[in-house]
Amino acid sequence: MAIKNSPLIAQYLRIKEKVPDAVLFFRLGDFYEMFFEDAELGARVLDIQLTSRSKDGVPLCGIPYHAAQPYIAKLLKAGHKVAICEQAAQDQNARGLMPRQIVRVVTPGTATEELVLSADQKSFLLALYPSGDAVGLAAIDVSTGEFLFASLSDDAGLEEEVTRLEPREIVVPRGLEPLPPFFARLRCTITRLDDSHFAAAAARQVLARRVGGEASIDGEPAAIAAGAALLYLEETFGEDLGHLRAPRPLRITQHLLIDDVSRRHLELTVSSDGARQGSLLAVLDETLTPVGARTLANWIVYPLLDVAAINRRLDAVDEFVSGDLGGPAPDALKLIGDLERLAGRIGSLRASPRDCAHLGRALEAVGALGESLGACRADLVRDLVERLAPPSEAIAIVTATLGDDPPVDPHDGNVIRTGFNPQVDELRMLARDARGVLARLETRERDRTSIASLKVRYNQVFGYYIEVTKTHLDRVPPDYERKQTLVGAERFTTPELKELERKILSAESGLKELELQLFTRMLRDLTRFTPAIQENAGAVGELDALLSLARVARRRGYVRPVLDESTRLLIHEGRHPVLEAGLKRGEFVPNDLDVDPDERQLLLITGPNMAGKSTYLRQVALIVIMAQMGAFVPAAHAQLGIVDRIFTRIGARDDLRRGESTFMVEMRETARLLAGLSPRSLLLLDEVGRGTSTFDGLAIAWAIAEHLHDRSRAKVLFATHFHELTDLARERPRVKNLSMAVREWGGEVVFLRRVVEGAANRSYGIEVARLAGLPDGVVARAREILANLEQGELDEAGMPRLAHGRRQGPSAPQMGLFAPAESRIVEELKLIELERLTPIEAFNILARLSTKAHGNE
Repeated sequence: MAIKNSPLIAQYLRIKEKVPDAVLFFRLGDFYEMFFEDAELGARVLDIQLTSRSKDGVPLCGIPYHAAQPYIAKLLKAGHKVAICEQAAQDQNARGLMPRQIVRVVTPGTATEELVLSADQKSFLLALYPSGDAVGLAAIDVSTGEFLFASLSDDAGLEEEVTRLEPREIVVPRGLEPLPPFFARLRCTITRLDDSHFAAAAARQVLARRVGGEASIDGEPAAIAAGAALLYLEETFGEDLGHLRAPRPLRITQHLLIDDVSRRHLELTVSSDGARQGSLLAVLDETLTPVGARTLANWIVYPLLDVAAINRRLDAVDEFVSGDLGGPAPDALKLIGDLERLAGRIGSLRASPRDCAHLGRALEAVGALGESLGACRADLVRDLVERLAPPSEAIAIVTATLGDDPPVDPHDGNVIRTGFNPQVDELRMLARDARGVLARLETRERDRTSIASLKVRYNQVFGYYIEVTKTHLDRVPPDYERKQTLVGAERFTTPELKELERKILSAESGLKELELQLFTRMLRDLTRFTPAIQENAGAVGELDALLSLARVARRRGYVRPVLDESTRLLIHEGRHPVLEAGLKRGEFVPNDLDVDPDERQLLLITGPNMAGKSTYLRQVALIVIMAQMGAFVPAAHAQLGIVDRIFTRIGARDDLRRGESTFMVEMRETARLLAGLSPRSLLLLDEVGRGTSTFDGLAIAWAIAEHLHDRSRAKVLFATHFHELTDLARERPRVKNLSMAVREWGGEVVFLRRVVEGAANRSYGIEVARLAGLPDGVVARAREILANLEQGELDEAGMPRLAHGRRQGPSAPQMGLFAPAESRIVEELKLIELERLTPIEAFNILARLSTKAHGNE
């Protein structure tokens, strides 16, 4: 049945045409309604009831307008946009359909609502503009006003920076095809804009209006990307963007490069399952403010390359560790809250009365924070304390204007402090004490007229009146105006009573309107302090991050690393910070590292699976990252030359969406590692070649190791189960063998988790399989097949005879983990203390050793 469009639905469809890619929240009374496809999507995503209009059968669902924020947040997190359509003001006497207009389009990259944002993560909107061999990039966090730009000359650099920024939304020209392949891995909204958004003239105009011109942005592609981002913000967020900071170049060359794959392998900010718990950030983050948490996360993703800058942070952490961890500073930090995003809401005129009240308290706490750290000597701390200069005028404005407990919504009233504005005080008194006002007027009129029975009353028909009985009409003053005649009395009004009636009847609505006007005026006054508040917030974030690193260092026994310009990495008793955090003190086994491009460039690490090779690789990278972000490290001593890049190839995974197998992903990632290396680069390779056949994998691993030795001086940790690779140490001078130490005790394998010099001569996979619980028959057959391989038994085609039939009698056992059975028996005999044995114990031991000697155990 065809749906007949009512005037309301026709209005909805006209407005919907303006935002075809957004879910339209259409205001109807106290509800936001969704119609047609939006209703079906909203019901599905928001888990609310889908109904239909009885008049025309149009699908609809709705939510209360005053509780819209959780629903908006849910839609944004699902990758959708939301357009807010409100009822426009009109003449009260006008009839017909209420006019409506879109007041805002909320997108994942332009949202500032707290329910949508993560307190410890930035929220970037990215704009990309390709031009020739360069790609312009602009990144704006509208919640804080941060504004970054860059011009990138290669696809790899673009991928690294986009994935490092972790945008919530990316805007690109509509005609950009195809999108870069890595976009498929991004968990963000991609918005295509018309080419008009990326016009050079439009970019110049909006940049001149917002940030003083494109001269502040190097390179036309970056300037055009910045202009497109600003135009998109004006269309969706609105014109109030006074909190945007000056554009700042993204200085890629000043930071240690950790590509997206390596960040995921190393679990820097999230663990392998996508959760924060289990990441390096979770271990280091004991910050007390959201801006501090975001600062610390940014330091982890962007470690420094400049030794002097690193040492400034280390000096600050050192002073806090060796001192009192900031003394009363943590108490002040707890009162500050998210000052950075609060500055953003004030600068964009979106702050609530409660936000502004918190601003006053937060700025007072900033002053206390500066006082608590005033005696510190570290240069960085002193510089940050100097930046803590809360604007006292802003505090005074808030304190004088707002009540002690203002509401969230400025339309609710009770916003302005009593005594701030006489008109507010009068209206509030009228609204709260209308009966008392009338009683006082009645008393005053009785005294004036000497009519003791005079009454001041109210009814819904005639409003407020003065009633005088007919026996006293001769005493009525000349200013009384007759309003109604009764049988025994007359009702009057006066100019004063008329004005009082008007004030009383309009007091509540007038009070709310006046309070809203005064609050809006105060908010606009506060916007001029936005840059100062942002500067204070930045200093608070850095101090909070430094204090967090100090608390973690003291509690976990971390030490200050020594950073220099060499290319050597020397670590004594290093530990994995994340794994150690989950163990009891002293349980984690520490290990040493000595690697340098001149003598020990490529370290081949062999040993059984489960022995700790991958852990060793990861802990080396994490120690380097922690050191270069300015943190103390989990080690007894660490002397580290600056590393410019960390590349990892750890773990096995596939990419089925792109039709790539585990081995294809492994080879693609490995190929990426072999380009652009320097003596300062650090490569971590784990089990390269395991995704294909044994001989193919061994050949590939061997060739890669040779290439890294012969064609580069990058520092390489190469963990492998191909113990044949250890022969490389005889052929290549800078290849050294390390192995994971294990022991056998009482027939069981013990992983010592210790890295030692020298090669392991076996991978011991069958022993590990036995420990994992494989059936005894499977383990025995595996030993037999391995013996065929090791003894070189070949079939008619010259291939190893894997399926050789079982031999009569006991199978020839695989060589044990460390030595033949006879040697193990001798070792056990050496451990026996005969003088402590009873006869029966000695007999049992002898029986067991006899059985083992005959190969039955």
